[in-house]
Formats: sequence, C-alpha cells, structure tokens
Amino acid sequence: MTPAEIWILIGLFGVTIPLVALARRADIPYPVVLVLGGLILGFVPGLPSVQLDPNLVLLAFLPPLLYWEAVTAPTDVMRANAGQIWTLAIGLVVVTTVTVALVAHASIANLAWPMAFVLGAIVAPTDELAASPVLERLKMPRHLIAIVEGESLLNDASALILYAAALGVALGGAFSWSSSLVQFGLASVGGIVLGLLTGRLAVEGWRRIDDTQLQGVISFALPYLTYLTALRLNLSGVLAVVFAGTYVNRFTPQVITPASRLQAVGYWETLVFLVNSILFLLVGLQLHSVVASVAIEYPLQTIVWYALLVNLTVIATRFAYILLLELVPVLGRAAEHQEIDWSHAIIEAWSGLRGAVSLAAALAIPVTMTSGAPLAHRHLVIFLAFSVILVTLVGGGLTLPLVVKRLGGEGDTREQDEDRRRGVAAMHQAALAAIERLEGAGRISGEHAQALRRYYKRGARGQYSAEARAEFDAEREVIEAERDALTELRERREIDNTTLRRLQRILDLAEERLPPAR
Repeated sequence: MTPAEIWILIGLFGVTIPLVALARRADIPYPVVLVLGGLILGFVPGLPSVQLDPNLVLLAFLPPLLYWEAVTAPTDVMRANAGQIWTLAIGLVVVTTVTVALVAHASIANLAWPMAFVLGAIVAPTDELAASPVLERLKMPRHLIAIVEGESLLNDASALILYAAALGVALGGAFSWSSSLVQFGLASVGGIVLGLLTGRLAVEGWRRIDDTQLQGVISFALPYLTYLTALRLNLSGVLAVVFAGTYVNRFTPQVITPASRLQAVGYWETLVFLVNSILFLLVGLQLHSVVASVAIEYPLQTIVWYALLVNLTVIATRFAYILLLELVPVLGRAAEHQEIDWSHAIIEAWSGLRGAVSLAAALAIPVTMTSGAPLAHRHLVIFLAFSVILVTLVGGGLTLPLVVKRLGGEGDTREQDEDRRRGVAAMHQAALAAIERLEGAGRISGEHAQALRRYYKRGARGQYSAEARAEFDAEREVIEAERDALTELRERREIDNTTLRRLQRILDLAEERLPPAR
C-alpha cells in the first residue's frame, strides 16, 4: 500500500465519524448514510479517485466478517429453521439468477447469455454486511432474524459458484451442466468439511493454550487460514468460514478464557464496524466512476431504463419466491389449524439488501476475454449491479424499519426475555448450591457465604470484601458453576446462543474483577 493510499484510508476513517454520528442522531441505519455520503463525495471535484481492488474485499475483508457473523449468529435457531434457510440460500439464488438473466437478455440489445447470467449471479445474494447493521436495530422475533442472517451467510457461496461458471463461459470457455453440478457439489461439501476441520484445530489450540494474546491470535488467524485454504483447494471459502465459525461457537464457552473473550469481543466489534463503514462508503464513492464509464457507451435514459427493469426483477423475484414459499406448507398448516404469517414473510422479503459481495464480484469482471478481445457490456453489467446495491441498500435500509413497525414486528422480545429469565434462574440456583457445598467444606466463612446468598437472592452483586485468596478462589468456582449451568441449558436448547453470550459476558466481567488465581 502506497503512502497516498494510506492517506486516503485515513481520510475515509475521518469521514466515517461525522456520517455515523449523523445517522445515529437521525435514527437512520448508518450503512445508508455512508453510501449516500460516499456518493456525494464521489462528485466533489479535486478528490483523488478511489479504486477498490475486489481481491481486497474478498481476501482481506470478507473472511473475518463472515466469521464474526457466524460466531455471533443465533445458530441454534438457525438449525431449527435450516430447511427454509437452505431453500433461500440455494433456491432463491438460482431463481434470481435465472430471472434476471432472462429479463436482461430480452431487454438489453446484444447482451449475450453468459453476461446476462453473470449479472444475475452478482445481484442474487443478499449480504450479511449490509443486512446485519439494519437488523440489529429492530426487535424482530428470533426465528425471523435467524432466517435472514442464515440466508445472507450461506447464499454467497451458491452465488459465487454460479458467477464463476457464467464468467468462465463469457470469457470464452465452454459450459457443461454435468461438470458444473459436480463442481457445485464438491465445492459446497468440501467447503463445509474444511470449515469443520479448521474449526476443530482452533478448538484444540484454545484447549491447550490459555495465554490471552495467543488465544486472540488463533481467533484472528482462523478465518483467513480457512478461507485461503479453501481457495487453494477450489472449495467454497464462504461455506468454509461460516461452518468454522459455527463449529467453534459451540466450544468457546469451555476452551477460551474469560480474559480472552473480553478482549476478543472488543476487538471483533471494532473491526467489524470499521470494515463495514469503509465498505459502505466505498460503494458510494465507486458509483461515480462506474456511471462515468457506462455513460460513454449508452444514453442516460437507456441505462436508467435498464436499471429500473433489473431492480424490479430482483425485488419482485424475492417477494414472489418468499410469499410462495410461505404457501408451500399450507396443507400442513391447515391440518394444524395454523395461520400463515404474512407479516413476517413480507419483512423477510423486504430484508434482501445487497452489499460488499455483489460489489466485489462486479468489479472483478475482467476487461478482456481470454482471446484478448474486449469483454462486451462489462461497464453496463457493473453499473446495473451497483444500481441494485444502491436501491436495495438505501431503499430497503430506509423503509425496513417503517415496514416492521407497520406490520407489528418490532418490540417482540418475549422469547429473549424468557430466555434471560431462565438463564438467570439457572445461574442463581447453581451458585446457591455451590455456596452450600463450599461453606460445608469450610472453604468460605459463614459471613462470606451469607453475603453471597444475599446477592443471589436479590439479583445484584454487592461489593467484594478483602478476604483471603482462598475465598476468592471459591468465588471463582461459584462463577464457574453458573457458567456450566448456562452451557448445559444451551446444550439442551432451553436458551439460545445469543442469551448465553450476553449472560456469559456478565460472568466474565465478574471473574475479571477477582484477584488472579494462584
């Protein structure tokens, strides 16, 4: 990276601060403000041109973001809705790719089928980097959030495989249904297996190394190691990273120390925010040069018409697919006297925001074919992809909160509240039992035991007294009993992963306030 590029990066960080502050003051999702801010900055004369290397997005940004989304996602609820998630992650991607290709080929003069399918594959996947910041502000039911996040985590893989196949044909290669299907299956299954293997390696590393910094290094290296290995083996890097994250998610409560968890949460949350901010800002900045390039080849009225057709196709396909999917089990619902939840289906359809993966895939289209001839319609396909990102991200980001409020999806926290109550009750019961055991063994004084009981009975921890180190060790055992109780509840699926992480953080903070163990 050159000094000029470093200065540009620092400048983008500086611009992010007032834009995000403005978004939070106006109660607008910050990705929307960043994209619009980048769009305005792109037209300011004298500013240096920002060229975004798509490999930087796919190799540097995507692995850690996918990993953190997988680690923090409500994976247990996602498993309960796995059928619908996979139907969206594969079925909807294929349907969107085909419908966009059909419309684009029919409406755009001389657009070859391969490039039409390239466009369809680019705009097919929703993006977790775009959807998550918006969804986090909305108190939607857990299963709905799990479906939207699970879809966005997994559909990148199917879309990128379709994109690679279509692009290969567009560049002059041959297409074979049988080889494409075999490649899709091998890349998907191989990516999942690789992710589970690298996740297992990380768990064993954490189990044997309790150094806080080294555990953090393992956490940082895992997504990159998994993604790069997958690319080396021609497997799905997206699925590999996602399944590595979901695998280690099951074991981190037992193998990562409280100090490492506290450090890792702060690090990952800051990293995800910074990378999200830069990516969304760059989307707006890139649009200026994209429009300038395509305007040389097509009249403005023509490209606006093409963009309108493609965006309507993308949006209509998603709504039709999800609403029809809601009707598929209608006979089963009728037998169980259950009603179709149209409001949640509409919110789910409205959440189809596009972002960084579509951006990187569009910019990665080569300029020339393998024969050396210019690749026709490259600029137009990139512009249309950017238009879909802009429309779905800005339009969806601004209107989704209004749709949720109108349909009554916001404010439903009964599931989360019940999980929290169940988790707190289990923690307190385990703590009281541990206190009885420790007092009976003479490891803590009666006065200290009574003080701890008062806390657990009233639900708030008091001040720790300056007792002997042995008594602090006993308190640490009490906290460990609470942590084990939480993990057991999660394993029995009586609380979800999100509730476990929130309550576990309370325990980690409490343990960190104690003197170091002997």
